[in-house]
Amino acid sequence: MQLCPTSSREQRGSTLMTALFLCLTIMTVLGSFLALISSRYKMTVRARNWNSALPLAEAGMEEALTHLQDDPNPTDNGWTSGTVGGLPVYLKQRNFTNGSYFSITLYNANSNNPIIYSTGFVPVPLSANNYISRTVKVTGTKASSTSTNAISFAAMQNIQMVGNGLAVDSFNSGDPTLSTSGQYDSTKASQKGNIGCVAGTVDLGNHSLAGSIYLNTAAESFVSAGQMTGTTYSNQRLSYPSVALPNTTWLVAPVNNSTQIHDFNLSGDYYVNDALGITVEAGVTVRVRLDTTTFNPANLTIVSSAGSSGALTIYQVSGSMSLSGNATVNTGRARNFYYYGLPGVTTITFSGTSSFIGVIYAPEADFSLSGGGSGNGLVGSSVTKSISMDGHYNLHYDEDLTVSTSASASSSGFTVTAWQEL
Repeated sequence: MQLCPTSSREQRGSTLMTALFLCLTIMTVLGSFLALISSRYKMTVRARNWNSALPLAEAGMEEALTHLQDDPNPTDNGWTSGTVGGLPVYLKQRNFTNGSYFSITLYNANSNNPIIYSTGFVPVPLSANNYISRTVKVTGTKASSTSTNAISFAAMQNIQMVGNGLAVDSFNSGDPTLSTSGQYDSTKASQKGNIGCVAGTVDLGNHSLAGSIYLNTAAESFVSAGQMTGTTYSNQRLSYPSVALPNTTWLVAPVNNSTQIHDFNLSGDYYVNDALGITVEAGVTVRVRLDTTTFNPANLTIVSSAGSSGALTIYQVSGSMSLSGNATVNTGRARNFYYYGLPGVTTITFSGTSSFIGVIYAPEADFSLSGGGSGNGLVGSSVTKSISMDGHYNLHYDEDLTVSTSASASSSGFTVTAWQEL
C-alpha cells in the first residue's frame, strides 16, 4: 500500500487554513460594511428626527399662542393646570400617529408676560421608548386686541380731514345711557371713536377726536395730544383682508311690480343687477350680491316693527357707491346694515347733507366725505383704503356693533419678545 506523502498532507492543510482565513477576512469585511451601513442609516434617521423635533416644538409654541389669544379660560381646549417648582402652570400634550408628540408648559398665563416652554419628541430609530427632544422657550407680552369694535374708522392708507370741530366720537345704540331710543345723542356721546391706519399718514386738520389712534409701523400721525382724548398707539398689527363672496346659491331678487323695488319678505341670498330700490321687511335677514357698478343706498329701507328689524348685508362686486343731496340711509341701527365692497369697488362718495347708518367695509375703496350741513354724518363704522373728509361730516361709532370676521383687524394677542432654543 502506497502512503500519501507527508508533504501532500501539509499542502492540503495549508490550503484549508488559507480558505478559512479568506472566509474569515471576507466575513469581517462584510460585517464591518454592514455595521457601517447600519451606523450611517441610524445617523441619517437620527439627524432627520433631530430636525423634525424642532418643528414639533414650534407647533406646540403656536398652539400655546393661539390658546393665549382665543381661549378666555386657561383650562379650555384640553389644557390642564398644575405646578412646576412650586409655580402654577398650564400643561398640554398632543400625540401624533407616528409616535411623536409635543409637550407645552405655560407660565404666567393670566399675566401680561406669559412664558412658553414647548418640547418636541421624536422616537429614536431602532430604540423602543427612547426619544429625541428639542425645547424652545418663548417670552413676550400680551398685545391689546384691536378690531372694528375697538377701531371705529380705519384706512389702509391716509386719513385726511379738513375743517374744525369734533370729527369722531362714539355712542351705544344698545345702551339707553349712551343713546336715545337707540339713536345717536350728542349729550350722551362716549369717547371710543378710535381710528386706525395701516400705512400712510393721519392728519385731522383742526378737528378733534374723542378716542385714540392706532398705527401700524408704516403709518404716521400728525395729530397732537391736545386734539384727542385718548392716546396714539404705534407698532400695531392691523390687518384688513379683501372681501370674498360667500360660497352660496344666489337667487333672483323679487320685485314688487306696483312699487318697482326689490321688496324682501323672505330671508335668503339674492342677486341684484339693476338700480331699483331695496326694502327689507321686519324680521327678514337678507344677503345681496350687487352686480350693478353704481350703488345709491338712498333707495334702501330696512323696516322695523314691534321690536323686530330686518337685516341686510350687501356685497358689491365692482364699481362705486355714492350718497348725495339730502339722502338719508336710516337702517335703524348700524348692526342692521353691512356693506362689503369687493376689490373691484374703488370709490365711495358721500356729499351734500346726506346721512348714513350702517357698516362699510371696502379696503380697496377711497372714501370721500364732503358736506355742508350740520346734522349729517356716518353712524356706525367703516374700513376703506383711505378717508378724506372736508366739511361738516361727523363720524359716530356705534359701540353696539358685533365683531365681523370679515371686517376685523387681526392682532396676534401676544407679541413675542424672545425666542430661544434650550
